[in-house]
Amino acid sequence: MDELNKTNRLTIAVIGIVLVIIIGLVTLRRPDIKYSLTPAESLALLNDPASVITPEKATALLKDSSGKTVFIDVRNSIAFDRGHIKNAVNIPVRELFAKKSMSAFRDIEKAGQTAVLYGETQQQANGPWFMLRQTGFKNVLLFTGSYTQLDIANSDSTTRFLPQLSETPLINTAALKAISTPVAGGKDIVKPAQKAKKAVAPVKKEASSGGGC
Repeated sequence: MDELNKTNRLTIAVIGIVLVIIIGLVTLRRPDIKYSLTPAESLALLNDPASVITPEKATALLKDSSGKTVFIDVRNSIAFDRGHIKNAVNIPVRELFAKKSMSAFRDIEKAGQTAVLYGETQQQANGPWFMLRQTGFKNVLLFTGSYTQLDIANSDSTTRFLPQLSETPLINTAALKAISTPVAGGKDIVKPAQKAKKAVAPVKKEASSGGGC
């Protein structure tokens, strides 16, 4: 009798383990995203100049009406509504691998178009671009600038390429010129700062009334 009970308990345990395995296999969810690049290929991608779009190239692409390039704005919807590139598609970073977003990237790929990712800064678009390339999207390029540079792409201002020119200078050149004196030989000698002389007011002495001690 004891052996029969022991056998029944063993059978029940085995059946329980089998059921757990079956349920696990049935409910196991395969990952939606699969990385297709090896670590070595990913590192090589970071140094590939053909994978990026400079501000100069972006200017030409924005003026191209052939429709071969689609600009993807990875900023949030609030920033996108405040201003964006004409005909740009808003796919925020948080929604990058949503089904709707993946479908949009596949449609761009099937149409033979190139997707150019841009953000508020290049750093904001770096991660999304790198992850999309790792998952197999070869038609995704990275814009190496900021949204501000794209926003004034139709302007002739040199600040599109050299935004640092608009910064406030830290050196007061006018003050330097004021304290420098040109001499023969083309060199300037900087005069040492002179201390202002302190004016001393004369002290008036009272006239003596005469007499001795």
